[in-house]
Amino acid sequence: MAFKEAFFRFKNRKTSKLNKQDLYSNIIKLKDSMNVKRVKYDLPAGHIIRITGNYLVGLLEGDGSFYLNKQDMTVRVSLATTTPNKVVLEKIREFLLNLLDKYSYILGSNTKLISINDKKARGDNKPISILEISQIDYICNILIPYFDSIEFRTKKYIDYLDFKKIAFFILEGKHLTEKGKQLIIKLGDTMNNNRLSTNSNLLTLDNTTKSELDLLFKSKPLINIDSEGRAIVIHEKKYIRSTYIIKAIFLNGSINYFTNGVSCAKTLHVSNNIITQRLNDGKPVKNKEGLIVAQTVKRIKVYSSKSPT
Repeated sequence: MAFKEAFFRFKNRKTSKLNKQDLYSNIIKLKDSMNVKRVKYDLPAGHIIRITGNYLVGLLEGDGSFYLNKQDMTVRVSLATTTPNKVVLEKIREFLLNLLDKYSYILGSNTKLISINDKKARGDNKPISILEISQIDYICNILIPYFDSIEFRTKKYIDYLDFKKIAFFILEGKHLTEKGKQLIIKLGDTMNNNRLSTNSNLLTLDNTTKSELDLLFKSKPLINIDSEGRAIVIHEKKYIRSTYIIKAIFLNGSINYFTNGVSCAKTLHVSNNIITQRLNDGKPVKNKEGLIVAQTVKRIKVYSSKSPT
């Protein structure tokens, strides 16, 4: 807005009521209120923030990051801005949630699927707010296909392509072997600042590592995700995460949805173990008195590439 005002003041300088010195002084004053020198962040009355896919990718290319956490082998998409501009992140979260099917929206809007956290100012730096996404099923099945439909215009696209490979490696459990983990870390180490031409210790992958990564890509998944959204390590037969909501159908035909077994059990006044048993066997849910409190409860898979029906 300051730039716009300064531009039109200069453009209309011949018809301005200000003398030349005052006019230029006002323009310099506007210039000094921009960018890092800006202290006023209030938006004009009635201003509407419109988020689009291209707008989002543009922000990611400038202030975003595709990141691999080598400690717990998780991936993360993050976007930072100064805290006074936090409303932009909130609008982005709203935009992304609205891309979900109705069941995924129930879980995503009631959990920290897309979190926004504030960080205090340090030294001369301004306080910042960070939007983060780390849920692997959502990233692989929803976010990446969406990003694939949008054109990146900077070298951040190369980071995105590597991030995409890493995300699917982790979704399929390829990181669970030591060899797979080390290969994924090597790929992650070439991203972000390590890829900059200004980096004196530029990291690249040799041909052997590239061939091993190709074999890893072609190898069979070590994790299977069932039709109810439960991810199981195949050789251990152990569930490691789940992405589902619970649908409860009552005797009168009404339906309620729950984001977890605990909230479902609390509403139905039964134990969490009872809910788990009924989810597994499909029988009616009964309370301690033997009365049926729900005709059935079932898991509905969310964050899936195919919308549930």
